[in-house]
Amino acid sequence: MGCGVSNNNVVTTSTHVGSVATTPTTKMTAVNTSHITTISTTNTTKILIASHTSQQTISERLRQELLDQDLSCYLLNENIPQSLNARANVIQWCDIFIIVISRLYQRTSFCMEALHYAKDMRKPIISILAETNFRPYGALGAISASAILSIVLNSDTPFVHAISEITKSARSKVANKTNTVKVIDPSEMNDNDTISTLPQGSSTCVVLICTTDDGNSVGQLIYESLIATELSVVVENLSKPNATCSVAKCTVFVPILTSQLEQTPICRAAFEQARLLSKPIVPVIAIKKWRPEGWLGLIIAGRVFYRIVDRETAYKPFYDSNRIIDLRVAIETACQPVPSETEREEIEKNSLRKELDECKSKLSIWPPKRKSRVIDTMKARQPVRIQLPEPHADSYFDHTHHSITRITFRAPPPIVDQYGLPKRRPLDCMISYQWNKQDLVRQVYEDFHMRNVQIWFDIWGAMQGSTNDAMATGVECAKVILVFLSKEYIESINCQLEFRYGVQRGKAFVILRTESNILMEQWMLEAIEGFPQYDVYSYNVLEQSINGIPMIDVIVQAVRSLAQAQPPDPVDDCSAELFELRSLLDDARDALSIQTGVARYKTCTRCGQQFDDYSKDGCKKHSAYFLGGGGLLESQWVCCRQQTADSPGCIPCEHIDQPRVFVEDPQYGTSTWKPA
Repeated sequence: MGCGVSNNNVVTTSTHVGSVATTPTTKMTAVNTSHITTISTTNTTKILIASHTSQQTISERLRQELLDQDLSCYLLNENIPQSLNARANVIQWCDIFIIVISRLYQRTSFCMEALHYAKDMRKPIISILAETNFRPYGALGAISASAILSIVLNSDTPFVHAISEITKSARSKVANKTNTVKVIDPSEMNDNDTISTLPQGSSTCVVLICTTDDGNSVGQLIYESLIATELSVVVENLSKPNATCSVAKCTVFVPILTSQLEQTPICRAAFEQARLLSKPIVPVIAIKKWRPEGWLGLIIAGRVFYRIVDRETAYKPFYDSNRIIDLRVAIETACQPVPSETEREEIEKNSLRKELDECKSKLSIWPPKRKSRVIDTMKARQPVRIQLPEPHADSYFDHTHHSITRITFRAPPPIVDQYGLPKRRPLDCMISYQWNKQDLVRQVYEDFHMRNVQIWFDIWGAMQGSTNDAMATGVECAKVILVFLSKEYIESINCQLEFRYGVQRGKAFVILRTESNILMEQWMLEAIEGFPQYDVYSYNVLEQSINGIPMIDVIVQAVRSLAQAQPPDPVDDCSAELFELRSLLDDARDALSIQTGVARYKTCTRCGQQFDDYSKDGCKKHSAYFLGGGGLLESQWVCCRQQTADSPGCIPCEHIDQPRVFVEDPQYGTSTWKPA
């Protein structure tokens, strides 16, 4: 994987190791100690190899080869180690976290949980792409894009070359670092202290709030806010003598996280059972400026959590909401029954099979000629850079700022579905910023919203479930990344992760510098080269004119023009079986086009993008009319304030290939396109 401007090394290598397909499972099994390596007491570099069990053979070979290089190694998959304590410990123990990327790793929650935790612990990550037709997406794609080394397993060069690169990279990365976290050698870790120790409660409920004494007041606050929703809510204080836990009988698990809860064995057992039963977990942190790091840090890694320490923080206004309202919405969303990935995919599979049967009946040869789906991960996806016109206005072109709320205006379409799971929808733009610039970001967002720009950022974008997945999905959906650049942005690990993933996915950028003298690394400078950049040290600057055009409109028009020029960014977010069906149908459609002599792809007469009868979505048209110049006001589309007749549209529509005519209405002095 990797990208030329990301400073990530990419190596291609071969492997003749077969992969043993194993069904992903969360069932507890007996501990297998055959994979445990005796840990050296010296300062040997410690390597953790994380994979799904379907790639266990590759992981075992990597481990043995690295052991031969005098490195300490341990294997981690969705089943081993079993306990939260042991899993958190082994991630803390390692100096380097190697991830063997595969479809099943991406789709297995216990695997992704470990990766989120490694990222939170700031472990150097080496990514190994084990499947040549799969490019990771979501949190896996974003985190692996920031790997210190990326390796592609193919048939080009010897496996030993990969081992050499890993060894060199690992030793150089940890040469001057020491692990200050107190950990236990994984071979000595007790992995049997799990779910069997949990005393089962008898309370059947929709929402179970679990707490200890130091979080009980917060638990009661949340209970009071939820009983008005007509949900069945139970609070259990697990620090009481002879406490029991009803996590097996609830729909949603809401733990109140405190230091006492972290030290209470029954609480850990409750989390163990919640994980095994795939209960939705909505965590609440009840202590100021505290965040767990051990087993509890593992369980909340990458999750959206809510910090509520008392009634004041619960109900303190946060723009047009507050934390208790946001928490209640998250809990209500989590209460909805979520179909499994298999159930969700089965609908599409049935539809694809019907279409394949139709194609088969029309084609003279079956199966159709197959295209290679091998992904060239050495080739970075590149954005389209365009020459933007110089802003200019001959007549009055004012700017009025409108403050909006989620009550008076509908929020932008969320990038999660009704179950809180990532949902991809086309976006013109995603805002990338450091939290301290939120006031400025919100004002700019409001201006973009009023101009019909499809834009997303993490206050009104339905942040639920995994923060890393939400961020990555926003990047994948957006054509343009609008960066509010600051010194704190440069120093932020999460902002860097977001920016790197935008580069790796080949996104266009528009840069707003929010302060002076910002020093950027060379790879960032190369990534934004050729894209528009503006100095916006305060909101007032955006109201100033550039050749008669308010700067905010100059920026909006730059985003629109860049967004229209960018090609689609497809994401392969499905199982291997569904991917094969999609690929087969695509090949069948190509074969039908060749057999009938009718070109499959057409050029949209509105935006210039290629499309076919099966991919018509993705275009935009204007929702109102164009007001010609010559009067007191500057020429513009009244729906979105763009100045030229052929400017990009502002509301989603289907692509078309019909000729279009710009028609004037002389009675009103307005014009519009036919068809729109």
